[in-house]
Amino acid sequence: MMDNELKKVFNLFQESIVNIHSEVAKILSNSGLDEVISKEQYQTLKIVKESPGSTFSYIASKQGVFKTAISNRINKLMKLNLISIQQGEDKREKSVLLTEKGISVVNRTEDIIYETFNKKLSPHFSEEEIITFVKQLQKANDLITGKDNVNHV
Repeated sequence: MMDNELKKVFNLFQESIVNIHSEVAKILSNSGLDEVISKEQYQTLKIVKESPGSTFSYIASKQGVFKTAISNRINKLMKLNLISIQQGEDKREKSVLLTEKGISVVNRTEDIIYETFNKKLSPHFSEEEIITFVKQLQKANDLITGKDNVNHV
């Protein structure tokens, strides 16, 4: 029985991720931000915001794409003055950092995305339901990524 339930959870979670990505693309389009950056470029900026000094390899692995795709995104984001590149600790790798403009674009985009999802979801969930969901999602994420601190929830 548990296997079937876990399978349902996994499939529903995958479907949710696809729907969230689709909704983010719509939000970017409706806000006009997609003329500035694509959904993939926004994801790249988010990774760099969360892990300043990320390498091209790290970003590629987080986005599940080849390093060449990341190189193209990075070049476009550099031309828009949203990121800067510096020599990494490992001289063979370059580190990616957000510029002030990049930070501003990510923050503005996050605000628009969160506001949209908040309007759609918050009327339908209690604070307790949201807290429980966040704890479960954190635990699942920790288990999937192999983090040792799964007992913090």
